[in-house]
Amino acid sequence: MQTLLTEKRSHERGAGIVELVIVLAIVAVVSAFVLLQIRSSRAALRVQNSVRQLASYMEKARIDAVRRHGTSSVSFSNTRTYSVTMDFNGSGTPTTRTFTFLDNVNLASSELPNVTFNWRGRTLTAGSDCVTTFAVSDTMDHGLSVDVSGSGDVTVENQQPTLPNVSYTSNINSSDSINTRLVVSGTSTTDNTPCMDLSAGGVGVDAGTPSCTIHVNSSSISIKKNGGATGSVLVSMNNPSLVVATFPSNLTVSPASQNVSNGQTFSIVSKNTLRGPYNVTFTSQCGSSVTVKVNVTN
Repeated sequence: MQTLLTEKRSHERGAGIVELVIVLAIVAVVSAFVLLQIRSSRAALRVQNSVRQLASYMEKARIDAVRRHGTSSVSFSNTRTYSVTMDFNGSGTPTTRTFTFLDNVNLASSELPNVTFNWRGRTLTAGSDCVTTFAVSDTMDHGLSVDVSGSGDVTVENQQPTLPNVSYTSNINSSDSINTRLVVSGTSTTDNTPCMDLSAGGVGVDAGTPSCTIHVNSSSISIKKNGGATGSVLVSMNNPSLVVATFPSNLTVSPASQNVSNGQTFSIVSKNTLRGPYNVTFTSQCGSSVTVKVNVTN
């Protein structure tokens, strides 16, 4: 009888240890998942705050240019740092201040934006009615796209500003005359053309020595964001060689490498919603390389 009681207690004690181990394992998994979610949320918030500050200074620079009847600008010196030139203290004289994105936040696009506003609040970009587009992201693939239109409007992820609905009451007497023939001239066309070379044909580019020349059929191509449309680049070599593609994390190039001779195709597709210009570089085993600009649009 004593032996049976001892075995029962030993069995119960063993079962309790197993259950404790299971509970601890579940707690560890849940804690790790929550920790990852917290880190991801904080990272996304850093991207949002960085873009919010940048967009805010762009709006301030635009208003300052109109107020002073002059020019103000926001320009990037590298992928993390940008300078704002405007009248910060109301003295009438513009000064330049430098700002840096939060930790692990960088400009994702290959080109450094440089936006200058004139006295009308419009941008002084090549082609005054085009839209400057670039993206900001972090190492965890959180990202936001920014558009600055030729008319000076700054939007994030295509979120256009909306005007409030205002109700009006009519207090017009029958004796009041209204001129219905007055017409305000203008156009309803918005400036939505990207300030990028969107030609899918382009001009062929050669790079390298005569014995190691890499050729692409286009210097730039245009694709849709988030896998909306796939672009292709035809790569050829005067002598057969292995060609490897180097590309940013928001793009996929397939195949990433292949043996190239008379002409092989590399397909390029966007993996997310980030827009703007990005560089894809093709490097041959014999040492030559060439870069193709990939413009990701809506």
